[in-house]
Amino acid sequence: MLPFTAISQDFKLTMKFSHYKPQKVRLTHFFEDKQYLDIDSANQDGNTVWFEGQGELYPGIYSIILNDSGTSFEILVDHDNQFMTFKCDANDVQKTMKVTGSEINSRFFDFQRTMTDFNRRRAELDTLRKNSLDTTGGRKPDSAKAKDYQAQIDRIKEYMDDVTEKTIQANKGNFLGDMLDCMNATELPLEKMYDHVNFAQNGLIRTPFFVKVLFKHIARAVEDNSYEIIRKNDELIEKTKVNLDMYHYVSGYLLNFYRTFFKGGINEVFVHLADKYFLSAPEDEISPESRQMIKEQRDIFASSMVGSKAHPIRMRRTIEGDSIDVLDSHNGTIFLLFWSNGCGHCDAAEKSLMEVYDGLLKNNVKVISVNNDKHSYETLRANAVKKEFPWTDVCDTEDGNTRYREYYYVVSTPIMYIIDTNKRIVQKCVGEDQIDEIARRMSE
Repeated sequence: MLPFTAISQDFKLTMKFSHYKPQKVRLTHFFEDKQYLDIDSANQDGNTVWFEGQGELYPGIYSIILNDSGTSFEILVDHDNQFMTFKCDANDVQKTMKVTGSEINSRFFDFQRTMTDFNRRRAELDTLRKNSLDTTGGRKPDSAKAKDYQAQIDRIKEYMDDVTEKTIQANKGNFLGDMLDCMNATELPLEKMYDHVNFAQNGLIRTPFFVKVLFKHIARAVEDNSYEIIRKNDELIEKTKVNLDMYHYVSGYLLNFYRTFFKGGINEVFVHLADKYFLSAPEDEISPESRQMIKEQRDIFASSMVGSKAHPIRMRRTIEGDSIDVLDSHNGTIFLLFWSNGCGHCDAAEKSLMEVYDGLLKNNVKVISVNNDKHSYETLRANAVKKEFPWTDVCDTEDGNTRYREYYYVVSTPIMYIIDTNKRIVQKCVGEDQIDEIARRMSE
């Protein structure tokens, strides 16, 4: 992940407590769904506690934690709110909080107090609703009361939604409004969700809400084909270009996700992200170490894409017992099939290949299959004999040292690559139907 930029400016957050017993006070910030420590111990003088330092605090939601009592409260920080004072009773922070030097935090605490009251009443009504349906001790459930309680709960939910929307509208253009709008964005359809995210507001990165927008984006796109995923990712990243930190964060998040999420075609998504947003980036935007790491992974993922030079692999023959260099074993077209034991789709693909095998041989097409299971050589040999393949079947008995799963992106089976006489991948076939169609056409 690329570092966030910061403007050189001091900050000071002051807390004045009543009913306060001196204790360690910490400052943390949110990042995605976790909190990270900024300052381990605040300055203190009696009941006055403060955090200060050089350089601006990065915008976001921060927590002030009183360790001995376990009391904590959240505050909002942005470029215009770096010097603030908070006065409250340590025994009831939210109810007694008074803020000076930050209008958005005054409104934030007002909003929290209102929501707390609503949630308290909802919990009370929900308890009454459950009690009205309780049949223990021979009680008779009162469905009419339960229905009435539920109606009251639903009305409170409507009130809460109304208060939230009014708060958003009253704070358009500031961090409070942007944060609340983003908080509710994931409840909307995908096509409307982005309209409620201010991508110019980099403080959203340090909230638990913006990452949920990315979760929803990925969840809705990941079942599409690689071309559609790439298109949707590009559209999202384009929206973030209004803010460099947001652009770095989102493009980096997507790159990291597609580096570790394995599914057919996802390697193409990673290669596109790496090429378009990282390897072509200016030198000062990404460190040499990060660039090299991304390039190495990109080259591995790209090696299985159509048009790429097929990666050489030496595999053990499961019948003959010796090893062969798969790509050098034939000077014509090669069908390289990856299969697994107990895979019905693999069985169907193998059956199709057997039916047209003679035709493939006549057209100088050689079939080589690779067993994708992690078994001993003896087990693999027994399986190959049982299947009675007419073609060469091989396996990796070096416990993955050939790294063929990486270089051919074998994340599911069956998958087949067509490799031409120049040792380039000219087609990739996934699933028995596609394999059957291509094999029959090439055997004619």
